[in-house]
Amino acid sequence: FRLFTENGGVGANEIRQLNQALRDTAQFSETTLHFLTVLADNKRLNFIEEIAEKYAKLYQEFNKEEKITIISASDLSDDQKTQVMAALQANPENTGKQFTIDYEVDETIMGGLQMYTESEFMDMSLSSRLTRISAEVAKLS
Repeated sequence: FRLFTENGGVGANEIRQLNQALRDTAQFSETTLHFLTVLADNKRLNFIEEIAEKYAKLYQEFNKEEKITIISASDLSDDQKTQVMAALQANPENTGKQFTIDYEVDETIMGGLQMYTESEFMDMSLSSRLTRISAEVAKLS
């Protein structure tokens, strides 16, 4: 499919064949199929991946869904994961949001947590605190 979308020589006949193959394979709305046709007619089919990513982000914002990655120095227990979720939900800015949380382990942070969202990074790790303290001590020397 990627090779097909990147081919600038795709014409109306090929798009009709693709649309028919998509109809035969799965349920696609006529709007989706028409959208693919419009992209192909305007030689924009090669942008389908970027369009899909932007659509997914807008969909998440509209539906108040947020993907978060939590990084800790060791595996978090179920109780700790529950505390993380409770802290997120307690924030008034998060009222009505649904969270999808991925947990990762990175021993180099030594302790604490790091949190990534689509637009934000919060570093509450022990390693970053030590770095800041070292920088302050260095200024005093």
